[in-house]
Amino acid sequence: MAKGLDCGTSFYICATEDSIKKQRNAFLTVDGDPNQVKRMLKRQRIPFVEKTGKVHIVGEHAFNYAQIFGSADLRRPMRSGLLNPKERDALPILNAIVGELLDGKAKTKGEVVTYCVPAAPIDQERRVDYHEDVLKAIIEGYGYSAKPIGESVALAYEGLVDNNLTGIAISMGAGMCNIAVMYAGMTALSFSVARGGDWIDENVANDTGVSKAKVQHIKENAKLIDLSKGVQEDIYGESDGEEQKNVLHAIRSYYGVLVNYLLSNLTHQFEGADKMPNFPDSVPIIIGGGTCLVKGFIDIFNEQFDQDKFPIPVKEIKIIEDSHTAVSRGCLSEAQLIEEEENEESNSTED
Repeated sequence: MAKGLDCGTSFYICATEDSIKKQRNAFLTVDGDPNQVKRMLKRQRIPFVEKTGKVHIVGEHAFNYAQIFGSADLRRPMRSGLLNPKERDALPILNAIVGELLDGKAKTKGEVVTYCVPAAPIDQERRVDYHEDVLKAIIEGYGYSAKPIGESVALAYEGLVDNNLTGIAISMGAGMCNIAVMYAGMTALSFSVARGGDWIDENVANDTGVSKAKVQHIKENAKLIDLSKGVQEDIYGESDGEEQKNVLHAIRSYYGVLVNYLLSNLTHQFEGADKMPNFPDSVPIIIGGGTCLVKGFIDIFNEQFDQDKFPIPVKEIKIIEDSHTAVSRGCLSEAQLIEEEENEESNSTED
């Protein structure tokens, strides 16, 4: 059965024809006697990985523990969209996350997993080759045929079908933002920038003195924030109201900075491209990923967008439906096509 895997900095999401599963891409090291810790986690059915004598809680449970205990030790196997070179335990953690999402070993020979990889970043020197190869090896270790696809291209395959696969797809993740300019299903331009939701969290935390975990919690809570309206003062108690107001103002400000940065680089890359097709008609801009899910995001985007300065006419700007899972669904559609082609080829060979 074909599967699509969105390999994000913050979440890994796996789509199949029947379901979508996600796992937070994070882990937390638990201090104490390893045997006692493992027994405690087993009783609660909390996934963990043991490595070099340490026990690590994996996924959403790690995030929840960090919230409860105010821990600053929540760690991620990835940073800025790529494998974190400073995390020695990144690979076994990723292997555990991928294995859980794929339901272990492939059930039949030839099952395809299409997994997303970022485009080359224009604002940092790191390459994506090693990252792509490691993910391929992990997936193939579970018996699947692993096929890479660009993250924003996968988003386009899901969100630009009704426009003849023509338009601009922007995938806004935690570690990176990926952009693809598509024309009739062909990728005319593809790149990434090493800024995303984490960049917002880090800057807001630095400016307000609030922990990154708390900033992330506020940003992800629709009851606490609406970027189109600014601060919703009526929800705060007197004790922490001022602090949260400051956080909300900072979040809104950095969202504006991020969108402006994206659009400026998109315009610059567009104008510097050697072979860009002519777009006779106006095109849509579709946006996906977890970072655009905050309430009021589209208002911030529209504030920063200036049609007069943009290189091609745009007919609409919209957040794709089920934005958080759109990339995994685009990966799935590609995996299904690959499986169909391979089955047809196999059948013709047998004939």
